Order: sequence, then structure tokens, then C-alpha cells
Amino acid sequence: MSNTTISSSNGTDGRVPADMRAYEDDYTFDLLGYRILEQALSPDQVRRVNEWIDAQPPREVGDWVGNVQVHSYQGHDGTNYQNIVEAGGVFEEMMDNPAWFEPVRRYMVNDFNRVAIQENFLNVREQGGYIGIHSGGHIPAAIFSTRHHTGAWNVGQINVLMALTDIGPGDGATVVVPGSHKSHMVHPAMLGGEQQVHRDDMPASHGLLTQEVHLKKGDALMFTDAITHGSSPRTNPGQRRVMIYRYSPSSIAPRYHYVPSPEFLARLTPQRRALIEGKPMRLPPGRTLL
Repeated sequence: MSNTTISSSNGTDGRVPADMRAYEDDYTFDLLGYRILEQALSPDQVRRVNEWIDAQPPREVGDWVGNVQVHSYQGHDGTNYQNIVEAGGVFEEMMDNPAWFEPVRRYMVNDFNRVAIQENFLNVREQGGYIGIHSGGHIPAAIFSTRHHTGAWNVGQINVLMALTDIGPGDGATVVVPGSHKSHMVHPAMLGGEQQVHRDDMPASHGLLTQEVHLKKGDALMFTDAITHGSSPRTNPGQRRVMIYRYSPSSIAPRYHYVPSPEFLARLTPQRRALIEGKPMRLPPGRTLL
């Protein structure tokens, strides 16, 4: 039998790659649609975020904390602090955290794309809270694309969910359907709806083949938004605290289009500023934005 070199889309041409660990990480993400990044945040970073949360008085949806807005998707999903990057300090540090920024950029950046932050928020969820099942590879939208066919990645959106508390059984863990980012079929729980992209009347964990992802405080879950996901209901006392940064190619518009404040832009590094501005604007001489 003659030796045969197999040409593969990862560029290894059948040979063992120089960095096998990186190859295994890519294989896991490509196959399952998610990876767990252990201790992506330092204990000090986790402490500073939790101290910010502890310092917040009771607030209503629609309130503003400086340039951060209080928000909720459906009410039972908890309280979101949208545009949390404008809270400064540790929140800016997470924009290009080395634990995930290199793979996120590699999965998105090519001759046509730059990477940008599409949404960023901090979520606090009380006992009884949950989020319904949503997303899947069947949805024909740019943010749900996850391709790796020609040696280059083309992922439409990657979510990085950072655990600010331990999240185990009863804590309202994120649930995923591994591999569903590649499915062309609608998840059974979303059948019958008008859009078949979301079901809000039950926790996602009630859906077929969903699996809880348990995290230690400081861990991060990196997953393509195309994977069918949601959460279990929180049955334990206390709060589930997470922070989520969503990254997309710069050609995809920000979800809520928060306009960055001049003070915020002025203090950002060039790399972080590019994540907020996406593609730099071109203005004629003498023209400025209000």
C-alpha cells in the first residue's frame, strides 16, 4: 500500500502540527461549537467586577449608570448592564483578554474582516431566572455562520461568557447542544414558532440533548452564537453572575449601537479602540461628528 498524504482544511496536509494543543483546541471548537477556558480571569479581576456589582443600588430597566444602561431581554433572564465596557478598569481589560483574544481574532479575521465587539454586558440572575432555548445552525444569518472549509475560519459571532461565581448544579448554568451549530434542522423545542429561532416559555435545559456547562469562578465559556443554547433555571439561593462579550466581524453592526463616549475612546489602546470602532470612519478635512 502506498503512502498517501491527506490534504486537510487546517493546513497541516496530514502531518502532525507543531502545536498539537492548539490543534486540539481548534478541533474541539470546530466539532462541538464551544470550549471552556479555565481561569481566564484572575482572582483580582473577578473581585473587582463583583465589587462593582455589589456597589450598585437597586435599579430599573432603562436606568443609566453613566454610559452603562440597565436592560433585560425578557425579565426572567435577569438584570443586564449593557455597554459595560464604559464602566472602565477591569471591564476594559476584558476587551482583549489574552485568554481568548488570539483565537477569537484568528477565527474571524481574514482579508475581508476585522474583529469588533458586537455586544457587551454583565448579567445578574436571581433564583428562578433562566433564558430560553435559541439559536442553531439552521438560521440563515451572518452571526450564525461557522465555517472552516478552505484553511481559513469564518465565524460570524463568538460569545465569551465569564463566570463571576461558581456555576454548578442548580446555579442556572448555561446549556448547549454540542454540534448544533452545524445542524440544518431546527431544534425540536423551537418547532412551530413563527421564526423558529427562540422559545421563551421554558428554560433551555428542558430541550432535547441540552447539556449544562459548569464553570468555576474565573472560568470562561467561549462558544459560537450559532450553537443552540440557553440556560437552566436557577434553583439555588443567591445570584448567578456572568459577563458576556460578543465578538463579530466588523462588517456586522453592533447589536444596540451604543455610541462610545469621547472620554472612553480617548483612553483606549489602539487595539481596544479598533474593537469598538470596527472600521475607522473617513471624514473630509474639518468635519467632526456631534
